[in-house]
Amino acid sequence: MSRAGLAACLLVSAVVCAQAHEAAPAPDCAPPTRPSKDDTPRWNDFVDAVDEYRACINRYQAAHYAQSDAHRAAAEASVEAWNAFVRENLNVPEDFPHRPEASSP
Repeated sequence: MSRAGLAACLLVSAVVCAQAHEAAPAPDCAPPTRPSKDDTPRWNDFVDAVDEYRACINRYQAAHYAQSDAHRAAAEASVEAWNAFVRENLNVPEDFPHRPEASSP
């Protein structure tokens, strides 16, 4: 491989790595510990802790879905910007003086 080819590969690799996202952190939610069957007084606390654990997981999920939606909207906006550029700058207008001749089948 030539030096120019190697340099190009390294540059592309650097750009791809710079754009990579970090892995999302695990939720900071602690699951409750289930009490034994005969520990009736702790069961009410356990049920409350289960509700809080579920709420924590739901908050985590909602936050990450919101981030995902924002990324998707940004990606779709970039595609629309590209499509607008193509429509405005690359499509051959009807009155273009040098239209290619249609090829016969």
